[in-house]
Amino acid sequence: MSDTTTGGAVATRLDLPFAAGEAASGPLTWAQSVMWGPLRWFGKEANQFNIGRTLVLATPVPPDRLLAALRTLIEDHQTLRTHYVESAGQPRQQVAAAGTYEVTVVDDGGDPARVGADLTQELTEAAFDHDTEWPLRVGGVVDAVGRVTGLALVGSHLAFDGWSFGTLVDLLLDRLDGNGDGTPTRESPAPQPLEQAAYQSSEAGRQQSERGLRHWAQGLATAPASMFDVPRAPTGDHPIERHLLDSAAVTAAAVTLAARTRTSFSTVLLGLTTVILTAYNGHDTCVLKLITGNRLDRRSRDLIALNTLDALLTCTVSDVDLLTAIRQVHRPAFDAYRRAQCDPAGVHRVVTETGRRRGVSFDLSAYFNNGHRGNDWAPTGPAPGPAQLADLRRASEYTRLDPLTRSDMTFMVAASNPGDGRCRLGLLVDTAYLPAPAGETIVRGIETLLCDAVTEEIRVSEVAARIGLTPARRGADWVRTDTGWVRPDDVADLVRRAADGATATVVTDRDPTGGAHLTAYVADPSLSPGTLHRRVLDLLPGQTGVAAPTEYVICAAAPRTGSGPAAWRDAPVAARGSGRPA
Repeated sequence: MSDTTTGGAVATRLDLPFAAGEAASGPLTWAQSVMWGPLRWFGKEANQFNIGRTLVLATPVPPDRLLAALRTLIEDHQTLRTHYVESAGQPRQQVAAAGTYEVTVVDDGGDPARVGADLTQELTEAAFDHDTEWPLRVGGVVDAVGRVTGLALVGSHLAFDGWSFGTLVDLLLDRLDGNGDGTPTRESPAPQPLEQAAYQSSEAGRQQSERGLRHWAQGLATAPASMFDVPRAPTGDHPIERHLLDSAAVTAAAVTLAARTRTSFSTVLLGLTTVILTAYNGHDTCVLKLITGNRLDRRSRDLIALNTLDALLTCTVSDVDLLTAIRQVHRPAFDAYRRAQCDPAGVHRVVTETGRRRGVSFDLSAYFNNGHRGNDWAPTGPAPGPAQLADLRRASEYTRLDPLTRSDMTFMVAASNPGDGRCRLGLLVDTAYLPAPAGETIVRGIETLLCDAVTEEIRVSEVAARIGLTPARRGADWVRTDTGWVRPDDVADLVRRAADGATATVVTDRDPTGGAHLTAYVADPSLSPGTLHRRVLDLLPGQTGVAAPTEYVICAAAPRTGSGPAAWRDAPVAARGSGRPA
């Protein structure tokens, strides 16, 4: 035990030793693999992923009881005694047989909620060092006689998702509230992440992954390359804006619409997200990554470990009424969630291969995350009327959080349950693609559409005007293809780079379906369509508003007179073709 200073107050460090049999190690689970990359990419800024909870205990407990309850949890669940390390170039989870936690304890000053929140904030500030640090930080606040009155818990997102962190909190509170010594009682051993990793490497796990990968391949075969094939705008040093809206009106309206459409709270919010996003970017197909918890059976629900994966949603958004649009997204969303469990390395392969086959580099940076548990909200009476919804909306609280310097997301809508019957809507937007005012417009617009749809019919084509959203503006030099919107001049620049600066142009023709057919003319007879196409594909990653041309025409020389389409069409041809494998 030692004393230090934290937040201006003296903090006591209590040692919490544990021992749980033999050490073990294994590969990361699929979910851990998905999170490993972003955490390494963000480095010190990965603290934004930390999960924190402040708890005020209904009945204070002695410190020994807290330590005993924590010890049983640590020994019972591998996640709490795991380091995540890189070995021979591969990330692995290493489960310790024994070790010691440090629990930070401070005086509650008569206000355990405030002091606990301050301690949680302090414990959240630093990113986790997964090589050496346990993935859970624990703090306690004590009263004048030394009893624990509150807790500060902070977990790494490599170890926990919202569901498992909530389960951990529930288990800890249950053991603190009980009359025993904190020893768990269960009919079977707790499910463990090493067991899950072993299953995912088995034949059954590989078959499950293949079913998921087929879903990704089918969806990407027709999906737009990006939801943000729009002109990029200049930004400041902190281009990523974040918005929150705490709203009981959202809860009341979404519950009502879920009942009317016979869908779910999540589907209602997802449906509105798709219609708003397509209203902004001018698409009629929406492609989103759905962050899914995969808690589909008792063992997965009891698993204290990160279990979230990205599911792929592709859905058509047509000009129907809003309730019909919600119903139409329900089945595609169900299929996406059902097929989310697959190897992320396989997903990367499918995304890359499908993109190269279609001549694009996919930008799948638009997300939806429903973080509340399925039974958080349920109908409690008749549908609210306009006056009741108006009263609830007046109590809504909007917050603009501090912006970020970077994110691997361009757009994300998230829903969670902060309590008191409210829904917390979060929105992240990259202002390079959505102008700064659009963030608040969208998060408030979701509330507006929900409430209005309870009492009147709204068509999808009305959405942008109703919420005051200005659709993205593209110049006349942009055209629509079967992969999304592209700017032919930018495609021509890409072709010239691929051809090492050779004279080139891109000519646009309309195909029978009304889309654009792009033909690249290049004056370099040393090239072949296949070679040029492969070079173009290699330059596509990170580009938006570009795609590989439909066809390449290799000219023996540039036109002698003029540089327009007619002159290039009359130029002598050395070779032509799509460049794609036969």
